[in-house]
Amino acid sequence: MAKITISGYAGTGKSTVGKMLAEKLGYRFLSVGDFTREFAEKEFGMSINEFQAKCKEDPALDDSVNLIFRDICNNTENIVADFRLGFHFVENSLNILFLLSEQEAFDRLLKAGRKMEQTDFESIRKRNENMRNRFIEKFGVDFADENNYDLIIDTGKKTPIEVMEQILAATRIEAQILRELNSWMRQFLKNDARV
Repeated sequence: MAKITISGYAGTGKSTVGKMLAEKLGYRFLSVGDFTREFAEKEFGMSINEFQAKCKEDPALDDSVNLIFRDICNNTENIVADFRLGFHFVENSLNILFLLSEQEAFDRLLKAGRKMEQTDFESIRKRNENMRNRFIEKFGVDFADENNYDLIIDTGKKTPIEVMEQILAATRIEAQILRELNSWMRQFLKNDARV
């Protein structure tokens, strides 16, 4: 699998696990959150929360960030991407959704101590809902809809290593199924050619 996308609300472990997974696989880690934070701070001197409010007022700005990041992901091989819209935008990818209770996510974000980011409970809840609603309105997709994913993992009460191992196990199973399917297809075509 050359492309893996990880989606979920803030604090579910997308970046932490994504970085570990990328390192383990020898892939490149890409994060739309890091990309957006850098863009917001560099271009506007804003926190992620302020920038998302600006994007609500100026949807073209939000579109451009997502489309630029989409192109980066689609033009780069062997990636693990922390990208809520990855399931929708990144071609030929394994798409994973991380779940976590709001309280656990809040606790994780407090410990992370991100600069220029509001981490009170209500700000995080509002940020998650604003983002979800904005994507539904703009792109017609709900990143919280479990039907959009190949693998769903509740990251609560699991260490990042345990989550990574669960993903690796799922990719090994998928690879084995593909090998068996390819073998069967070769045999079928070989037998079909004899007829």
